Amino acid sequence: MLKTPIRLLSWNVNFRRPSDLTAKIESVVPHIVTLQEVKRNLADDWAHHLKKIGLVHHYRSGSTALALSHQCLIASRWKVTPDDIVRPREPPYPESLGRTTVSVPGEGDIDVFTAHIPNSGGNGWRQIDTFSSLSAELSRAIDSPRILTGDFNEPEWYPKLKEIVVFGDGEGAPTRWPDQFGDERPSIEWANSVRSVLDGAASQHRLRDAYRVRRDPEEPTPVTYRTKKGSKPRCFDHTFVSRHFDVLACGYFHVWRERGFSDHSPMWAHLRFRTDIPR
Repeated sequence: MLKTPIRLLSWNVNFRRPSDLTAKIESVVPHIVTLQEVKRNLADDWAHHLKKIGLVHHYRSGSTALALSHQCLIASRWKVTPDDIVRPREPPYPESLGRTTVSVPGEGDIDVFTAHIPNSGGNGWRQIDTFSSLSAELSRAIDSPRILTGDFNEPEWYPKLKEIVVFGDGEGAPTRWPDQFGDERPSIEWANSVRSVLDGAASQHRLRDAYRVRRDPEEPTPVTYRTKKGSKPRCFDHTFVSRHFDVLACGYFHVWRERGFSDHSPMWAHLRFRTDIPR
């Protein structure tokens, strides 16, 4: 059995070079790291730098024929087994979703998912098709130790941690919305798809929001993404865990974003396998 908690770090690195960020990652001494927006032509360099700090096992999302210039990367101190199954609903960009099995010595396997959901501004309903694909894959996954991390480009904001406001949702929102590609659908489809992944009670995957588990639900939402002055706070970066884990601690390194290492705050969590797994 592990003597220390599993230390998890998730970060949208915003196409940065590993030489700029590896020292920050090393300072956390993580066991598992999930990265989003890893530039495709820097992926080998990222793997090399992560090996030097003990994260010797790697997985990269997508196939060799990538539609985007970036992908997701999962690295671990422990054995990693790729799990690129045929999804029940393939996303528009396969490299936007990643899944692997991390084998923790003396504990067992963890089904690790990570996502970089494309934003709606440049992708329209393709964002929702990615949410729908992820939701379907999560709901079909075996009820085993699971972790989901990523940059989801949603929700629009949390007035409080117990509330969630989806883009285009709420009073005054149009009943239908056409995107720039001519795809027009009911707005309720947008809201339902986002909530199926991000909204605890309304989600379909039975995972808990690790940050909200450790916080007062009346607490204001954190800002994890750099926004323009005067805009609503954006919290796009999330971690979810299954009932098999205790969340010992969870938070963000906001100062890393504020100092310009990325436009996103990295998210960290300390987890422990439960011996008394709740039903």
